[in-house]
Amino acid sequence: MHESFLKEKATLVEIGKFVFPSYSPEIEEELVSSGITRAYSFGGTTLGRYRVLGKGKTGVVVLTEDGLALKIRRTDSPKESLELEARLQMRAEKSAPRVVKFGRNFILMEYVRGRHLDYVESRDVMVDLLMRAWYLERVNLEHRELVHPWKNVIVTESRTYILDYDSVSVKERAFNVNKILNAFGLHELARAYKKGEIELDEVLKRI
Repeated sequence: MHESFLKEKATLVEIGKFVFPSYSPEIEEELVSSGITRAYSFGGTTLGRYRVLGKGKTGVVVLTEDGLALKIRRTDSPKESLELEARLQMRAEKSAPRVVKFGRNFILMEYVRGRHLDYVESRDVMVDLLMRAWYLERVNLEHRELVHPWKNVIVTESRTYILDYDSVSVKERAFNVNKILNAFGLHELARAYKKGEIELDEVLKRI
């Protein structure tokens, strides 16, 4: 993202202001000691007086002054650490935003500027997304949120990215491709794929 755009449209804020819903000196100290001191009040979600890229049950995502996406663990998160999520996202490297560094209370990653997945997509987007979902299966990761992928997939001009590895589990037989197919109403293809009657190549020919 262009620095001039951010200077015009967003304000830099001390990182502790994004520790939510209550302040934690431990979380702010970990962030600052990792070199993360400020982030932009920027994004489509409101967090009190500030704007953020996203907010979920385990964390808040902000845009740092270095142009990276930062997930900060919520103080009321049901999870005591983001470290496992970060490691799973790194395992999903070809499908996910690149992880730069992480700690108990944060994941610093590549910021992907794009749009959310739409209910009707071009064949090129569908093919790319199905291949990303298939890659997760290859590394034994099952992403439960892909049942409703609309907020968990970002589409750019060149590719798709699968986000949010909080709900991902490691499975010997992981299934993600069928979830994408079902979301787009391709139920027969989804059933055939999950039963092992057809492979990904055949799925891609039929969409």
